[in-house]
Amino acid sequence: MEGHFEDLALTVRAKNLQVPYDLKDECLFLTVRTDVLGLLCDPATEIYFFGPAPDNTADGKDELLEDGVFYRIIGYQNNLGINMESSAEEILNAFHFLIKNFEPRWTTIFTEEGTAKKEITIEMMYQEVF
Repeated sequence: MEGHFEDLALTVRAKNLQVPYDLKDECLFLTVRTDVLGLLCDPATEIYFFGPAPDNTADGKDELLEDGVFYRIIGYQNNLGINMESSAEEILNAFHFLIKNFEPRWTTIFTEEGTAKKEITIEMMYQEVF
């Protein structure tokens, strides 16, 4: 039986980012890369979510949305070298290494809006980078 690579996602708040809505893929990644790297090495950065990659389908339900702009980075657990028991520092360092050394397979912007909340997520998907 072949091994199954589990996708792990890290989501952090993208403080004060002007969202570059007109960009995608490589151009979007190159535009936000420095900001993401800065956040991942900032000791004040809090992990909003870490775990299996979410599907981002709140479908306009405010209780499932969080107001703000976020970065979500998704990679294979085996490539990251971390697991659910890893410390916050280990998690941030693993994703920092990924962003610093590799380009994602794709980068896109998801926007979901409810009646009172608007969640914008810049997602970077890493697969088969090693």
